[in-house]
Amino acid sequence: MLVVDINLVNLRFDGHRLVRKDPGEPAFVLVGLPPQHVMEEVPPPLSTVTTVLGPMKAFTAGSTHLAFSVPATMDGLDLSLASLLDWARLVPITVPVGPQGPDAPGSAVFQGVPRSVLEFPTRLLVTYDEPVGWAVPSEPPEAEGPTALWHARLRGSQDDEVLLRAFATAGGRGVLPVPTPLSTEKLEDIVTLTSRVELPGPGGGPPLEIHSAPLHAEQFIVTPLGSSAHLHGAWEPLSQPAQDRFTQAGRRPPNLVLYDHITGLGRDQFVRTATHGRMSTGHEAVHFEEFRRVFVARPNDGIVAYLQRQDRIVIKQPEVEYGPGTGYKHEGREMPFTALRITDRVTPPIRQPQPDPDAFWVVLQDSGKDHEFTLIGTDCGGTDGGGRKVSFTMPLAFVADGVPQERLNNLYDPAQQPGLADRLKRPVGGQVMAMAQPPADAPGSTSHAVGTLTFGLGIRDGNGPGRDLPVIGMPYVAGATVRVPAVEQFTPNGGDLAVTFNETYLQQTMAAHPAGAYLDLEKAVDLTFGAEKAGGVASPNAAVKVITSQAGVIPDMFKTDDATGQVVDALPMKDIKAAFGGAKVLGFISIGDILKSVTKDSLGALRQLGDAEIEAVLRDANGLLPAPVLRIRDLVDGQGKELRYVWKPPLERPASGPAHLLDVSQAALILDARTVRSKDAVDQSTVEGRLSHFALEFEGIARLDFAELKFRADPGKKPDVTASGLELKFSKDLEFINSLRSALPADAFGPGSFLDVQSSGIRAGFKLALPSIGLGAFTLSNLSLGAELDVPFEGEPVSFRFSVSERAHPFNVTVSLFGGGGYFSMLIDTEKGVRQVEGAIEFGGATALNLGVASGGVSVMAGIRFLLGPKDVTLGGYLRCNGNLTVLGIITVTVEFYLELTYEKHGHESVVRGRGTLTVGVRIAFFSKSVSLTLERSFSGAPGDPSFAVCVQPRHWHEYCAAFAP
Repeated sequence: MLVVDINLVNLRFDGHRLVRKDPGEPAFVLVGLPPQHVMEEVPPPLSTVTTVLGPMKAFTAGSTHLAFSVPATMDGLDLSLASLLDWARLVPITVPVGPQGPDAPGSAVFQGVPRSVLEFPTRLLVTYDEPVGWAVPSEPPEAEGPTALWHARLRGSQDDEVLLRAFATAGGRGVLPVPTPLSTEKLEDIVTLTSRVELPGPGGGPPLEIHSAPLHAEQFIVTPLGSSAHLHGAWEPLSQPAQDRFTQAGRRPPNLVLYDHITGLGRDQFVRTATHGRMSTGHEAVHFEEFRRVFVARPNDGIVAYLQRQDRIVIKQPEVEYGPGTGYKHEGREMPFTALRITDRVTPPIRQPQPDPDAFWVVLQDSGKDHEFTLIGTDCGGTDGGGRKVSFTMPLAFVADGVPQERLNNLYDPAQQPGLADRLKRPVGGQVMAMAQPPADAPGSTSHAVGTLTFGLGIRDGNGPGRDLPVIGMPYVAGATVRVPAVEQFTPNGGDLAVTFNETYLQQTMAAHPAGAYLDLEKAVDLTFGAEKAGGVASPNAAVKVITSQAGVIPDMFKTDDATGQVVDALPMKDIKAAFGGAKVLGFISIGDILKSVTKDSLGALRQLGDAEIEAVLRDANGLLPAPVLRIRDLVDGQGKELRYVWKPPLERPASGPAHLLDVSQAALILDARTVRSKDAVDQSTVEGRLSHFALEFEGIARLDFAELKFRADPGKKPDVTASGLELKFSKDLEFINSLRSALPADAFGPGSFLDVQSSGIRAGFKLALPSIGLGAFTLSNLSLGAELDVPFEGEPVSFRFSVSERAHPFNVTVSLFGGGGYFSMLIDTEKGVRQVEGAIEFGGATALNLGVASGGVSVMAGIRFLLGPKDVTLGGYLRCNGNLTVLGIITVTVEFYLELTYEKHGHESVVRGRGTLTVGVRIAFFSKSVSLTLERSFSGAPGDPSFAVCVQPRHWHEYCAAFAP
């Protein structure tokens, strides 16, 4: 079955033997053998195939050319097949090392000398890398049965192991259209790793030597049907600088580290390749591809031997460390883990990578789902690498060495990777970990119970200290959901909150931030306080967003440079005030309206806030906390945790608006709330609020000064609210009250003042009853003055009521036979201004006459009463005349006349109502009779004034306008 081409160079037949034509020139025996390998198509996994497979495509290798030199010591060769196939006496010739190719495309002649070129496997051209020899049986053994096939065994210098070198791939044949065990890239890698060719140096410098290692052939036998070979190759992975040099030279860096190949008579039995790379977390790994010949029974085909592929990932580096010097753009601050360990050393069989064989997500072959690697992370909260351990699972991508960044980016492109968000967002299950390295004096201050971590893959900083590290990308935490206990205690928006790293922390470190921030809430969380929790002093609602190491959670008040992340100033006041949009003082004043401008220097007060520092700020009259501090700490001896909210903002009185009513130019506001949660999950809260040295002004007529308004609520006790230094003064039209007060005895005003603190609010004021005043015929009695300030706790506006006597107890005035009286009250608040004004006054006279025989009397009284409310107006007047006459005590006549006129307005409707009554009574001895006559009329107005459109017709309006046209 042997088909062989034999060519002789510089040999001639002299009639007996083959001798040299030119004794001074070398002589060669050239042998051409049939193809020694068949590359076969690899079908999909047979377990997934439901239809009958057709014939598999196959591609044969080219002819193998063996070149032998005839030693000069030999005097000739016999002209026989046995002599020409006896290669043991001849010297095999190898292809020289170097970039030079064959003298002609497709030839086996290099530098004018024929060389040995073996195409094995298909499209890979190999030659000897050391002196070798061929052992060829002289004649096949005689046998009645099967006869051994002709074959030639290649032998090395030691233990029959042969070293081979691939120097090129066979070109000009196109791309293989079907899956095969060896791709074009892997064949090129074998050439690069075994050819011992140097790379050209950068910039025309000296060439760069490539670490090369030959192929080891434990067996290499050529036959007429193909080679039976056992090949093995192993190489060290390239360092990152070496990969960069390949890229600079315009060549693809090789990533093949293992190659095993077993064939029988030219057909593959086992092929294994291993591609070196890294997981998307940076762990060194190897992608193994194994192809085995599998014998299966197929319907109508009998026993068929297919090649089947099985892929696995083997983790070569279980643990990777992160941090400064590892190539991160922000020195590793974007990665809260100092190390990640992968516990899976070998994956189950995985699916064949599609579409990119060198950059792919690891998907299981059987289920088609991502293989979730188990990772154990060491957080950055410890010292000397002793951080807390956190375990979670995560799908990972494998990226071979030398893969360009754009192909790596495709793995993290949502448009190309369905379900990417689920791959990157990993549940952590509430495990506690440090999201940033805490300050040395505040251990544990950056730790949170983490719900999920969202990972990303960044570009390695090519100019940083980690530029020479072998990394394919930098895994980092792009976002997370964490528990923020300080927020949970003050808002119903508990649970996991979405956070990202603070930009100043990333670019400038935590120390560069005025408050030591490290995380930002993606959405600001509104803190809503019930007014009763602050004793009505303040409702310190705020939108917190920035999480700091020592100041806890605070609103965002920092203006940051986008390029450097440096905090350059405080935010504009309009933005800062927006964060306190729901905060109130005394139920009606927005805290944002009375906040004083914040500067960058004042924000520095939020740094280094231990308990001692906070107490010092609260005691200092000039001390300020420009943002509310929300922090939580562990109690000593493991007794539980303490949550603290404390705020002492800078205040100023605005020039206008509702907040102008509150004079805080000298005021100080402090809110200090503590909640202690024991280890048994029992909460005890203590809240203390103080607002000192402030005043309330109402419509320019009344001013209420406070030295201090204080609130304190202790566990299990009724809230305690006290006010000190309370002084009420009047101005303008009510200034006479101040004069009146000064004219009275010192104790006349004091007993009438009151301060009533209830769960619903504070009522403060006085009621003053003046003594009767008599000056000759003038008498003033039943006169009282009242003023009352109402501070609700439930968000209602503060109100003020002033009264002169009351409707039920009017004052009285008499002058001789004339008399009268009345009352007046006014209610105003800080939201609607005047809410109600009510008053009345009446006047008249009375006289009596007794003539002995007849006696009688007459009286005339008139009065006016008015009531002004938010929607109702009532104005009324009356006249009442009475007269009586008695004659001899027998006959009595009485007459009463009453006339009333009232105007009432309710909403948009008004009514004028008039009523008159005349009553005449006569009594004679024991008989009496009374007659009354009553007349009442009312007139209702329209529900509203007519509109302009009703009063003026369109054509009249146009005529009117046209009259003014030029």
